[in-house]
Amino acid sequence: MASVEERNLDRVRQWEWNWNNDVMRMVDECYAADCVVIDMLRGRTFHGREELRAIEEQMISADVSREMNITNMVASGNAVAIEMDALWDKGTQVAKSCVFLTFDDDGMIKTDHSYGGDPTNAAESEPRPQGANQGAVQ
Repeated sequence: MASVEERNLDRVRQWEWNWNNDVMRMVDECYAADCVVIDMLRGRTFHGREELRAIEEQMISADVSREMNITNMVASGNAVAIEMDALWDKGTQVAKSCVFLTFDDDGMIKTDHSYGGDPTNAAESEPRPQGANQGAVQ
């Protein structure tokens, strides 16, 4: 496996740890400042860390007990495909999810295309961050 792929798999493990332990640290340490995050199932696009931070705050306020367990990762060049279980409501609800991440040359997440459920419905019921738009796939 190429060193860039190994680096990206390590970055995904850090992303998982931060998602589970300090989501704002995840935003700052894992995502490029100009990242594009797309909630593929809801057709919502978030540009940059501030918009990502806003949706993560909504999700945490709905369920602080959420946890991610990665079950499979496949790396190819600057892209990593990830399968995971997203545990909600203190682990009583599981949403099978998939994410495709692409990394820049510095190992920061440039794009995040997420496919996953949200048993809390926080992502659907809360207003979108300022400037977020629907359906703008990059």
